Amino acid sequence: MATTSPDRALRVDAQRNQDRIVAAAHEAFAELGYEVTIEEIARRAGVGAATIYRRFPTKERLLHAIFDTRIGELELDIAAATAMPDPWEALLAGIRALIEIQTANMVFLQALDQSGVMLELKDEINVRVFEPLSVLFSRAQASGQIRGDLDPSELPLLIQMVTATAKHTPTCPTPASAVRYLALLADALRTPTPSVLPPG
Repeated sequence: MATTSPDRALRVDAQRNQDRIVAAAHEAFAELGYEVTIEEIARRAGVGAATIYRRFPTKERLLHAIFDTRIGELELDIAAATAMPDPWEALLAGIRALIEIQTANMVFLQALDQSGVMLELKDEINVRVFEPLSVLFSRAQASGQIRGDLDPSELPLLIQMVTATAKHTPTCPTPASAVRYLALLADALRTPTPSVLPPG
């Protein structure tokens, strides 16, 4: 009968603690913003502040860890979309996954921006998110399901147009607004007789 070695048990326990810290930090940043204290995160995680500081010496390191967890989940969704046989449905599923994770994490994204971490992550986001989505975009375009006068490089701006509607303003009061505007964007991308666009 196989037994768990003490070293392996310690590694598993350490990973469990780290996962708990990252989850608690995500919750705290999402609720309280960048100003949340490490002590508050420790309280929510059920560990001492010193434990967090040993693993994550700064808030920025914590933000990086949370980002990596969330972006890993998004990568799985985009990979699942890539496996879909219909290029248009694959692209729409990939965009929807990105918009859903953005609208569910608005305050956390503000914390990333406020801390300066978002700027550091720009290249990583392009590689891990927008490059795979651009491949889906090109596939759908090559299949004739998307208007041909758009470039895959415009995809981030198109998605930004949709996610901007998720901000809580008098005209767009709920994150559900993004679903409506994603549908409108989808219609525009598939217009059979599109308007002539001026040069980008």
